[in-house]
Amino acid sequence: MHLYYFPGCAAYHLAHSMDQAVEALFELWSLPVKRLADWNCCGAREVSAKAPRVRWFLAARNLALAGEGIVLTGCSLCYHNLRRTEEELLQNEWELNQLNRVLAREGLRYDPSRVRVRHLLDFLVQKEVLSGVPRATSSPKWPVVAYYGCFLARPWPVSEGSLEKVLKLAGYRVKEFSLRESCCGGHLPRSDSPVIESLCRRLLQGAQAIGAEIVAVSCPACRSNLEIYGRVPGVRILYFSELLALAFGVPPSYLGLEG
Repeated sequence: MHLYYFPGCAAYHLAHSMDQAVEALFELWSLPVKRLADWNCCGAREVSAKAPRVRWFLAARNLALAGEGIVLTGCSLCYHNLRRTEEELLQNEWELNQLNRVLAREGLRYDPSRVRVRHLLDFLVQKEVLSGVPRATSSPKWPVVAYYGCFLARPWPVSEGSLEKVLKLAGYRVKEFSLRESCCGGHLPRSDSPVIESLCRRLLQGAQAIGAEIVAVSCPACRSNLEIYGRVPGVRILYFSELLALAFGVPPSYLGLEG
């Protein structure tokens, strides 16, 4: 089975450290995952709302580049867009055929039955992957909460408890967090809604109240919102891949983090 990693656009700005950490983990854990070559934007939310066929094309082109196998992504929004395209085109043969006529100009073809989309968390918690993971080289003591947000919880949820499982594997003290699937506000900042500050404050204050110092996330938009609008002293927001990389010996400086 071929395994491909789709980094997504945020890997070059908001989530550069997440991408660095993911690539480091693939190497440290000897995982046979290839970075998808010549990938493009998955469509994000803006395209999805205005032009569904453009969204299908953008997402499906990435899956067609893989050809067959599994496409992994660590970004919640990319996972949602790629998986949504997979599910919708599996049920719409006419649209799939029209799409493949366009892809054929590049010599590509997308067959939803031959390539599947999975979030990185679902991949990492597989028994065959966990059995080959080396011991964590450091002993992080930070109390952490796992925050799934919207797109890892619905409509195609990742494996139950997968985020907590990988964090515990790395040695973190994981706190049970009742708000782990609550919304952070998503794209509300673009509408200047005052609601987003209350949503983000509620999440971080909830984490602080149970003694957490770190909120582990997967979504670049969630991290950005929580950092900008949450602003609760003593609570940091980090990507789960950053936390894993740190626990397995990747220097904070490599990830652009303070020691």
